[in-house]
Amino acid sequence: MSDRADDLARARAFDRRLTERLSTDVVPFDGGVAYLDRDFPRRFAANFLWVDDAGTAPVEHWIREADRILGGDGLRHRKVVFHEPTATERMAFGFAEHGYVLDRGVLMVQRDEPERVHDVARVEEIAFEEARPLIEEATRRAPWATDDETARMLTDYRGKLARTIGARFFMARIDGRPAGCCELYVDGDEAQVESVDTLQEFRGRGLASAFVLRAAAEGRAAGAEWVHLWADADDWPQQWYARLGFREAARAVDFMRWPEGEGPTGKTTLIGTPRSTGPAAKSPA
Repeated sequence: MSDRADDLARARAFDRRLTERLSTDVVPFDGGVAYLDRDFPRRFAANFLWVDDAGTAPVEHWIREADRILGGDGLRHRKVVFHEPTATERMAFGFAEHGYVLDRGVLMVQRDEPERVHDVARVEEIAFEEARPLIEEATRRAPWATDDETARMLTDYRGKLARTIGARFFMARIDGRPAGCCELYVDGDEAQVESVDTLQEFRGRGLASAFVLRAAAEGRAAGAEWVHLWADADDWPQQWYARLGFREAARAVDFMRWPEGEGPTGKTTLIGTPRSTGPAAKSPA
């Protein structure tokens, strides 16, 4: 197995272990399992099909399975993840033809020191309840947050992450006001930095660099020797993460169909559309 394939398999396995712990139901089907969280139906990344063995089945087979399992559970979205990159490549055009967004992500692993020193001392580790107002505000401002109820539900899910998988929260303030935060998940000797967000009015001050580096350092202090994150394959933050010592390790694509009338601005169903997700991706997808 190449280094890139090994890193991708490791990240997928990490995601899967946490997802299994977070799911209320795991529904097997021929070729894989569906992960469902019936407490959070609007969190799309918590309700999806994971295909372990695609075999020679065509795209239409997996779309029918998604309709049967997710639609049968009353869910309006569809999300399908293929374990094997070769299967993903084979399915990509067909899913796009059927109206699915190709959610492209870049797996980045921290292998080097940051290009410059950042003031991580100004970053606080806080409990979820203290982070909650900031998280809800950032979620409410997101273009895909369709209503206040959805914003509250997605914020509530972050509390579940804290209770169930021990998610930790790192925040920076400006003049005493919470300005931005991120999360850290540690599982054995592996860790993930996730949900990096700074309120628009506080961006450009180095806050996110500080709390991402603090989270990564805390992951290593907790025993992780492999720290990773996911970046949008078609957006600029991957270059910023590179300046913090994260190096591109692999690329991956998941398949997502948003409920009618919803979806991030600028998303299309053409091959090349962005975004990968982990257990706590900032959007419902």
